[in-house]
Amino acid sequence: MTIIRDRPEMPLATGQVRLAIDCFSLSANNLTYALLGDRLSYWSLFPMPEPWGMVPAWGFATVVETHHAGVAQGERLYGLWPMASQAVIEPGRINARLIVDNSVHRRSLPPAYNSYFRVAADPIHAPGTEDRQSVIRPLFITSFLLDRLVGQTAAWSSDTVIVTSTSSKTALGLGWLLRRNRTGIRTVGLTSERHAAAVIGLGIFDEVATYDALPNLSGAAIVDFSGNPTLLGRLRDRSRPVHLCRVGMTHGQDAGETSVDTPGEEFFFAPDAIIAAVAELSPAGFDIALADATRDFIDASRGWLTIEAVCGADAVRDAWTRVRSGKGDPTSAIVASL
Repeated sequence: MTIIRDRPEMPLATGQVRLAIDCFSLSANNLTYALLGDRLSYWSLFPMPEPWGMVPAWGFATVVETHHAGVAQGERLYGLWPMASQAVIEPGRINARLIVDNSVHRRSLPPAYNSYFRVAADPIHAPGTEDRQSVIRPLFITSFLLDRLVGQTAAWSSDTVIVTSTSSKTALGLGWLLRRNRTGIRTVGLTSERHAAAVIGLGIFDEVATYDALPNLSGAAIVDFSGNPTLLGRLRDRSRPVHLCRVGMTHGQDAGETSVDTPGEEFFFAPDAIIAAVAELSPAGFDIALADATRDFIDASRGWLTIEAVCGADAVRDAWTRVRSGKGDPTSAIVASL
């Protein structure tokens, strides 16, 4: 990561809002955004001149200047921001709960990426939990949607779900939800030898295995967060899965081709799943179900998740280097600020 310092502050146009970015989380989720930046248009969120790219990150920001009558100075928002000290948005649709950015370069992107929650009316927000929200919220919504998918498909007609990269917070959230919600489903977590003891200690998965000693579970369903074709090939040989759901790329440096054309496989895209869930539950029903589950998982995380706060350009760069190298800890997380 190269830190671009002291970029000139451009004056606001009519209808625009400038925010100071208070904090954002750094995890393998951001690495996936970078690796899939071209394919899934993540680079379009906060465009930069070639050859630069701005990695998006979830967190909180405060309005410091506004040229929009519906947004007051001092208001706080939760959403997707650049890894930067400031951001400018152009509010389009506004209601008591949400502000949707209508900047020209973002209009074709999924609504989930353009929506900002107004903290004062946010059903998930609780004072004093912003560090945990920054880490858990953007990851747990994928866990929540995958848990629904497992339930709706009856685990793709299997009684066993194998989850890869279980040191990641999204995989841990999914395991926690499956244990809570899916009676009769056995969960098997796969992780590295280095992280095995920590994942076992959390007690989230029924069984934990390492990549060097894969389980032989014929007919299992696989939810893959790794994006590692070598691992997936070995799993197919060992488990003969009934279904493979590919979610992320925590080992994306080994990923190669990411398209999915094989029968019995799918690439899970959270924004599309959100649209489907909202259509089924209604916007209010979706918000309530997600808020209840997220608050419960945030509370549960207090017993095992330590938040590491990093501040300043050099510290953020060093933290990003650790994320890229895969040296994270399942029992810790990074919240950053520039």
